[in-house]
Amino acid sequence: MLIQKFEYLKSFENDLKQQLSVDKKYLPISKKLVVLLREINPFIEMISKNQQEIDTKYLQKSLNINKAYASNIENFFRSMKVLEDKNHAEIEKSQKTRVQKSHEINLNLKAEFEKIELKIAQANQKANEDLNETENNYKREISAIQKIMTSVRKAYQQTTSSIENEKTEAVFAISNSYASKIKDLDQKIAHLEVENQEKIEEIKASGQKANQANDETYLIIKNNYTQLSIQLNKKINEIKKKHVHALSVIEKEYEYNLVPVTKAIDDLKQEYQEAQKAALQKYSEKMNSLNVIFDIQKTSYEAKKERIIHESNEAITLFNSKLSAYRETIQKDKLVTARKMRDEIKSIDEDRDKEKHNRSLTTLLKTFDNDLNKQIIRTNKDILEKQREQQRRLFNHDQQHLKEINEWRLKKTVYEYEKKQEFARIDLNFHHNLTASEQHLKLLQANYNYQKDVLLLNHNKSLLPLEFQLAIAAAVQERELNLLGNDAHQAIAYTKFQENLLNLELKTKQAKLELEKQISSALFEADSQVLNVSIQLELEKEKIKRDFVITEQELRIELNQAILNKSKQTIQFELNQDVMSIESDREIILIENKFVLEVIKAETLKEELKREFVINEAKYKNQQRMSSEKASRFLRTYQIELEMSQEHTEDFMSILRMYYSLALYLKNQLIELYHLPSHPEVFKGMINHILLLSTELNQSLITILEEYQTLDQEFYIKKIEDLTGYKYMLKHEDTMNFYNQEISKITQKRAYVENDIKKLEAQFFIQQSDLERSQTIVNQLLKASEDIKIHESGNSRQIDLKDNHKLLANHEQEIKRLRKELSSIEHAIDLKHLEITPIDREIERMTNKQKKAEVKLEHAKHNEASLFYRYLNKSQEIYRTCVVDIHNYFGALGFFYQNLKNEVYVSDAFLTFEIKKLDKTFESYEKRLVHSHQAFMDLMLTYYHQNEKEQLKMIKGFKKSMSSLITSLNQTYNHHVRESFLEQKKHALDKDRQVQVQKNKVKTKLDLEKASYQKKLNAFQLALKLVETKITQNSSKQIQELRLLNDNQISIAEQYNSEFQQKKSVLEEQNKKAMQQIDSSIQLAHKNFEELEESVSTKNQVLLLKYQASHEKNIDLLKQKTFHYEQIVSKATLADEERTRQNNLNYKRMNIRREDELKNIIIHHKRYIVSTRQAQTAVLNKESRLLRKSHNFKMRMLHLS
Repeated sequence: MLIQKFEYLKSFENDLKQQLSVDKKYLPISKKLVVLLREINPFIEMISKNQQEIDTKYLQKSLNINKAYASNIENFFRSMKVLEDKNHAEIEKSQKTRVQKSHEINLNLKAEFEKIELKIAQANQKANEDLNETENNYKREISAIQKIMTSVRKAYQQTTSSIENEKTEAVFAISNSYASKIKDLDQKIAHLEVENQEKIEEIKASGQKANQANDETYLIIKNNYTQLSIQLNKKINEIKKKHVHALSVIEKEYEYNLVPVTKAIDDLKQEYQEAQKAALQKYSEKMNSLNVIFDIQKTSYEAKKERIIHESNEAITLFNSKLSAYRETIQKDKLVTARKMRDEIKSIDEDRDKEKHNRSLTTLLKTFDNDLNKQIIRTNKDILEKQREQQRRLFNHDQQHLKEINEWRLKKTVYEYEKKQEFARIDLNFHHNLTASEQHLKLLQANYNYQKDVLLLNHNKSLLPLEFQLAIAAAVQERELNLLGNDAHQAIAYTKFQENLLNLELKTKQAKLELEKQISSALFEADSQVLNVSIQLELEKEKIKRDFVITEQELRIELNQAILNKSKQTIQFELNQDVMSIESDREIILIENKFVLEVIKAETLKEELKREFVINEAKYKNQQRMSSEKASRFLRTYQIELEMSQEHTEDFMSILRMYYSLALYLKNQLIELYHLPSHPEVFKGMINHILLLSTELNQSLITILEEYQTLDQEFYIKKIEDLTGYKYMLKHEDTMNFYNQEISKITQKRAYVENDIKKLEAQFFIQQSDLERSQTIVNQLLKASEDIKIHESGNSRQIDLKDNHKLLANHEQEIKRLRKELSSIEHAIDLKHLEITPIDREIERMTNKQKKAEVKLEHAKHNEASLFYRYLNKSQEIYRTCVVDIHNYFGALGFFYQNLKNEVYVSDAFLTFEIKKLDKTFESYEKRLVHSHQAFMDLMLTYYHQNEKEQLKMIKGFKKSMSSLITSLNQTYNHHVRESFLEQKKHALDKDRQVQVQKNKVKTKLDLEKASYQKKLNAFQLALKLVETKITQNSSKQIQELRLLNDNQISIAEQYNSEFQQKKSVLEEQNKKAMQQIDSSIQLAHKNFEELEESVSTKNQVLLLKYQASHEKNIDLLKQKTFHYEQIVSKATLADEERTRQNNLNYKRMNIRREDELKNIIIHHKRYIVSTRQAQTAVLNKESRLLRKSHNFKMRMLHLS
């Protein structure tokens, strides 16, 4: 911990030296105080260095303890590693032995399997040879059948090709006849279309001539209108040129009149800016001269004020110098007189004379003092009179300067107002002249606009007749063009009407020819379909003959295949019998080999359990040694922490005692200063300095105490975290190890039970599958018995039924035995499940105990932490008591010094009374210091003993728990050994049972295979009989199908003939409807053309009426516009005259307003000067009163009144 130096001691040292430097008699006290203050910072620095050394020693000791602890722990781990390596070597050795034995067993097993595979291969080879011989016989039969099938297919192909040739010739003849007829009809239709096209061209030519005539009429109408428009537009352009010329004359006149007005406005603006600049320059010159004068006055004021103060101070200094010279003279006279009188007293022997001379000496000294006091009083009176004179001169000087300031403010305000008034007058004249010029400019603009408007109206009035003629010409053109358009539309419609009639006549002739084409097409399609169907049926007959021959041969192939399958099945049955016997031997060898491997595995597992037990025992013992080492490390750490805390406390108490001795020494020096005697001002000054120093010392001591308090608080909190965390980590680890060990035991017991259940369930599933297999065999045997009863007869049926009954009896007996075993296995599984329930309850109970133990540990940790927090609170309480004691102590010192300071003349009795009160506080503070020191020591010692006791208790509990864990580990290992022995015995019983089961299973499979073979053999016999029946049925079916095809050929020809007649009648009906539609279209075309002629005549009449109404309307509109233009011209003339008159009146009113405003400016200027002077006079009076009050207050404060 680093304590900062007290920088304020240097300033206090200087203040004390300065306070005591007024007289040499104070020098010893000054030196003692300086030495005392200079010793404080070295002492604090020494304490800081000591604290750093303590921390360094503590860290070094802690490092040594941790190094020793780490070395021991490393040794523990090294020995543990050696043990683990040895253990791993033993485990690897046992593993290698197990692998070697397993390898030898596997090699023997492989040799046995090779012998078995050789037997299987020999059986397979014999079966393959028999099978090849059977297949060769089958192939010879199949090749003969395939030759017959090939010859039948060739005959079928020759017959079908001849039928296809006949079909091609017949189709060619029918197609040629149909194509020639269709060609004749198409030529007739093309001839009709050509004739129709020629008639349409003639009609279009006549329509074209009518259109050309209409186009010539249209051009005549447009040319007439264009000529008239050109003539009228020439006249309009001449009028517009006149208008443009007159407008340019007006614009030139307007621009000529506008130039002097705009020039006058520009000159006016330039004059306005020049006038503003001149007024601003005049105002600036006045203000500059005023400010220069004021600055000179201010400088003069400051110089005179300083001169008055300097003269007064020099006079006062002179008075003080005279007084000092007089005081020194009096002091010398007193010293000379006192020495002379004392020498005389020393030479006198009688006491009465000595006393008389002492009284004379005292009287003379008092006379000197009285003279000195009188001189001091006179000097003080002279100084006061000089100060009064100085204040009066300064007051008069300030009053004169105040008037100058007031005059400067008044002139400044008046100049500013005059500037505003001058600018207002300039603005008034400028705006008046500018407004007059702008109004004149507006009048010229309005006159110009009036002339342009009148000229435009007259121009529009001149154009009205020409526009009327153009409108009439446009209406006439529109009327003629509309009439011409109606005529052209009627001519085009007539042409289209004639074309439509020709097209309808063409459609009528085409419909008749199309009817003939469709009938011919329908007849051709019917003949083609009859021919196709007949040919197809002939081909179908040949195909049926071929298919029946091929089917018969395929059935013979199927018969040979059935014979082959029967032979294969016999060979396969014999092979399966041999293979099952060999496979049974393989399974028995495999079961015995598996048992031997399980025995080797159990021996290896036993060795691994033994090694695991050794390792766990060593780990627990190593953990016990590590815990003991940790506890001893913590105890050594507690010891060095106790030593460090003790040294910290000693340093803290040394600081408290240093502050106590410092305050005591300051008090003694102050008392010694009083007894010199000292001057009252020096004594009071020293009290002030010591009082301030005591306050600073109090604050610095409280700061140091808070640092120590924070240090102790951090120490306790850190130790609480370390101790409780480590301690309860060990306890938690111990408790959890114990409960985990117990739970693992119970869980392992449960695993054993579950393993037994799984084995029983595996046996159950094996027996269940055997039962299902036996049940299936029984069902198959029952079904085979039913088939024998149905399909067989005689002695063979009786023999087969007898064999089936024997097999059924054997399998039913096997089923009973399997069901009995299944029930016993189910009962055993139920018992095992009942064993699991209490084990689960035990696991749950141990888990709950574990959780309760965790909660209990957490609660104990919290309680122990609360105990440690009580130690922390006690430490903080001692520090708070120290703070209260320090405040009381320094409060008593402050009260003592304050009482001395408040007393005007301190007497010996008053000082003795205050010292007695302060001594009582000092005595109480000394006792409190000793009590606090002892409390710190007791607290640290109690804390150490408490932790030592807890550590020893924890080590004892940990040893006890470790011994119980090792005992539990031994019990677990012995239990595993017993379980391994029982498991090995159980495996031997399972091996014997599996061998017996395998032998029974093979016997059952052989019986089942024989029954299945007999059943399949019967099925093959039935298949052979069925194939022979199919061969006999095939020939009868061939005859029936050929007869059916002949009947179909006759009925199809009749059906196509009837369909042709129906289609022909439908086509004729459709043609009749088409002819009726064409007749109605001709009638509709005649009707539409007549309606068009009526509509065109109606439109022509409407166009003529519309033109007449438009012509009359244009004449009325011409008259109205002419009258309107004349009225607008007359109104514009009157408005222009009124505008000129109003402009003259406005100009006169503006002149009058300007004169009135100029008069108002002059009046306001005079009024403002009077009011401003009055206001400034009031401000001057107010400031004078304030100055007088300030002067009077200063005189009272300086005691000059």
